[in-house]
Amino acid sequence: MGKKTLNSVPCPDCKGQVEGIVVEEDSITNAKRIPVLVPAKCNNGHNVILFVDKQFTVRDVETAGAVVGEDDAGSVDKAQKWMDSF
Repeated sequence: MGKKTLNSVPCPDCKGQVEGIVVEEDSITNAKRIPVLVPAKCNNGHNVILFVDKQFTVRDVETAGAVVGEDDAGSVDKAQKWMDSF
């Protein structure tokens, strides 16, 4: 199989467009779970997750969570100490 370009959808953060997302057809048609989660970015740079069904229709779009970086290490340490208290 080849590649398929998904229809554009609005970004849940800014209403900009998530467009030009190309997926391998096999990754959708042979998926064990539907909908398939496809990471993408809108044209304003927001990270989103597309929920794609076997007909290559985007059923939902959600904002992706932020990556925890080194600047957030204090928060991670604080959470770990809290968990260790149990």
